[in-house]
Amino acid sequence: MSGEQISVLVIDDDISIVEMIKMGLEADGMRVLGAGDGAEGIEVLNRETVDVVVLDIMMPRVDGWMALMEIRNNPMTADLPVIMLTAKTQDLAKILAFKQGVQQYVTKPFNILELSARVDNLARGRRRMMGEQASSAEGDFRKLAVRKGGRTVLLNIEDIVFLSARNKSTYAHTFENQYLVDLTLGELEGRLSKENFVRVHRSYMINLNKIKEILRVDGAYVVVVGDRDETHVPVARRQARGFREAVGI
Repeated sequence: MSGEQISVLVIDDDISIVEMIKMGLEADGMRVLGAGDGAEGIEVLNRETVDVVVLDIMMPRVDGWMALMEIRNNPMTADLPVIMLTAKTQDLAKILAFKQGVQQYVTKPFNILELSARVDNLARGRRRMMGEQASSAEGDFRKLAVRKGGRTVLLNIEDIVFLSARNKSTYAHTFENQYLVDLTLGELEGRLSKENFVRVHRSYMINLNKIKEILRVDGAYVVVVGDRDETHVPVARRQARGFREAVGI
């Protein structure tokens, strides 16, 4: 596993619990984010990359059960490890938690060193699994490891409509979504099949099978791709010859 810092989201309405966990986990080198209820926690997951969630049950507005349901129903966080941390000791609550996809159930009061070890174990296990999946995918490069909403997923190459580079980041665009890619366009150009993908601009590559229309604008080519927005992708003049050969015009 890489030495990348483990990121943890603690969702609990008791600020003293959040601060205690934050202090303990940060002492072990982890990055800790806090949220006061389930709704705030979901908002954090939508904008931050998180390895493990520590989740309380009894909270105002959106409680732990509702937050857990949101996490598991969202494809981008469906496999995110969750530790249920609660004062509820009843067996029924534990059974329900495990049935809804909780990896571990810890009751209050708890030992912060034990909680840190649990978090570390879950985070390392998840990263190891993602690394194995990514390595397997890159063997024949039929899938691409991408990130969105704190989750890493393997995206089928065939589902990618086009790839773009903006502000030193690379994005893969499907019909409906945009994902962050940890490779440059140059690296992708070297790995993707030239029969399917072509570089049309310093900031764009397109899937030849997803071209909807080719326009001529002021003497240059513009590709209309088959995503939901029918995005117009410009063809740079220096790429025009290779593009024409690729599409047969």
